[in-house]
Amino acid sequence: MFAVSVLVIAGGITATVLQDGFNLGIDFQAGLTQRVQIAPVGFSAVYDGTDDVTINVENESLVTEVRGEEGVETFSFAFSDYQTLGSLTAALNDIEGISTQLQVDAGTESTLVVAGLKYPQELTAEPSTVNIRNSDEDDFIIIDQVRGAMRNMGSPQVQVVGSAFHQEYLVRTEDPTGDQKDNLEKSIRMLLEKAFGEGTVVVKQSEYVGPRFSQTLAQQSISLTLLALVLILVYIWFRFKFGYAISAIAALTHDVLIMLGFIGAVQLEVSTTTIAAVLTIIGYSLNDTIVIFDRIRENEGLLQGRDIDEIINISITQSLSRTLITSLTTLLAVVALYSFGTGTIKDFALNLIVGIIVGTYSSVFIASPILLGWRRSREKRVRLKKGLSPVPSKEELERKKTAETPAEKRETVKESIAAPAEIPNVERKLKGKRKSKKKKK
Repeated sequence: MFAVSVLVIAGGITATVLQDGFNLGIDFQAGLTQRVQIAPVGFSAVYDGTDDVTINVENESLVTEVRGEEGVETFSFAFSDYQTLGSLTAALNDIEGISTQLQVDAGTESTLVVAGLKYPQELTAEPSTVNIRNSDEDDFIIIDQVRGAMRNMGSPQVQVVGSAFHQEYLVRTEDPTGDQKDNLEKSIRMLLEKAFGEGTVVVKQSEYVGPRFSQTLAQQSISLTLLALVLILVYIWFRFKFGYAISAIAALTHDVLIMLGFIGAVQLEVSTTTIAAVLTIIGYSLNDTIVIFDRIRENEGLLQGRDIDEIINISITQSLSRTLITSLTTLLAVVALYSFGTGTIKDFALNLIVGIIVGTYSSVFIASPILLGWRRSREKRVRLKKGLSPVPSKEELERKKTAETPAEKRETVKESIAAPAEIPNVERKLKGKRKSKKKKK
């Protein structure tokens, strides 16, 4: 099993290197991340009055506010009441000074209206556009077209958000210098609108992280992970013995390496969520390992005289049902998160699925064999100090097996205590008054 683990770790590292390293998220890489949706223009609206007029999309409604000398007047048009763009624009036209122009079929559903960061937007003499998402599942812009449109920006990372036909994407671009935020935002919008039509790009989310913050966050994440491993080492050393601590840390390091290899191989985004998943699996795997180690320590007292490999095998067998039931129960919840979740939750659940499987495997096939090797090495050193051969002979093993164990001795004591006691008759010499009384009788 050591060979299998080495092959898996080596394969993950190789796959990560061949794909130019990890897919670092915005948390660990300076740059801009935007969530954009390519949505056709549903209608445009203009205002030619003297008041201040804004429109907004909120709570499945189109809300219009008119601010004038007489105060604020609010008009709310729920999509459930105005189910088509035709009826919605007709209601807007009834507001004094507002006029609209449909650019799609009047029967288009109003629930397709897309909200974004541009809302609330002010209506002026210049047309303001209201976008609708694509609803044709057979005809939509694919991700390769988006990547091709942004080719001039270098190699930005693009991924689909939600259903592909909704044409919503997460675009990530690097900014090593830390002063290109505005230029990057303009470039993304300009290139996408040039490829798919003016006014069709709706920015739904925009995040920017500078190089200093990303570097500090990466250093802190690595430091906290290493600190957690050191504290675990100290705890297990105090709670058990040093050999147990070394075995547990080796198993945890094994789990982390396999998880990172998987993340790099499939190019999952490395973010603070990924760090949270890794730390969660460290705790989960450690708990499973400690359960087995506690059983090993208990059996060492109960099964004295047995060889250590036999004690470890018995301990693993005794705790195996608990290990499998716990892992399968946890997997049921995590698989549900992966199946029904989206975005960050889906990636987090996938990391946990891999971590739970690897953590269960390492507790049995990595931590316990390393403990066995540690104990064998220690026994060898003790025998050499005593002038004995490094490996016990067959005669020694036979004597060890046939020797009465403390448990057997306790059973012998119990049997002797349970047996009825026989009190022998003892002739004693009587003295004084008791002797005279006996003579009178």
